[in-house]
Amino acid sequence: MAASESMTGELSSSIDMQPVTPVDRAAALAAGPSRIPRKFWYVVLAAAAALGIGGALLEHLLSAVGLNPSAPAVTTTTRPGRAPTAAGERGTPVPGKLASFIGLASMTPGGARPFSLVDERGRTISLSRYHGKVVVLTFFDGRCNDICPVLGAEIRRAEADLGPRAGDVSFLTVNTDPASTAVSGLDRALATTKLGAFANWHMLTGPLAELNSVWRAYGISVSFDTATRTVAHNDVMYFLDGKGRFSYRASPFANEARPSGRFVLPQAEISRFALGIATYATRVEDTR
Repeated sequence: MAASESMTGELSSSIDMQPVTPVDRAAALAAGPSRIPRKFWYVVLAAAAALGIGGALLEHLLSAVGLNPSAPAVTTTTRPGRAPTAAGERGTPVPGKLASFIGLASMTPGGARPFSLVDERGRTISLSRYHGKVVVLTFFDGRCNDICPVLGAEIRRAEADLGPRAGDVSFLTVNTDPASTAVSGLDRALATTKLGAFANWHMLTGPLAELNSVWRAYGISVSFDTATRTVAHNDVMYFLDGKGRFSYRASPFANEARPSGRFVLPQAEISRFALGIATYATRVEDTR
């Protein structure tokens, strides 16, 4: 099987391949298959047979009608509301202007789901290795076609704002690009963000199935369009304490410039969001 065919099949079986209209997938799942007319499936099967379409597309169709109950993807183009929480976690807005600006919410201190991925140098990185350190967990695209430039700038500035306390905080970014999961696929993000020079930052990737498992566990909804190869996902940031437990959740945001499609934010707002990261990472460190 050609590599491109293998990738398409893998993408199809793991995530929604086309943009979808927001629906209540959980309700669709609970309702069962009776909501889908039998005639519909006859038509699909007939079309698949006529066109020689393989099982991957049919599996995608099953996912698209609610048998894969994840939230629809969202691309941030203006300042968003609160991002979806990780499963089982409820957030309470934190008072204060800076907290409000970064969309900060305190979380029930439940344990974050462990994971093990590889970083930009191919080294295995497990969440458990950061016991005793505050972890700021973020998500962006390895090809840096999403909020990556803005969030990268905020992380760099937050590192500077932390000063001598930067050694107590680790920044982990999980790749959200299902079409570019190899370590080599992270090169553009590294070049654009310039974060590779920071010893306490790692960009993580791995097999699609493992990435998808992390996305689901942390409330990250990813959608991939095979025609344009564009990725859409919601934006969320977690602050984990030294015991690997949730402390805070924030909502990164940016504006999509036209016609370039590049995500941008005024420098003053980047600096303010970075200050929020440093402030609340320090607060988690102080309350461990």
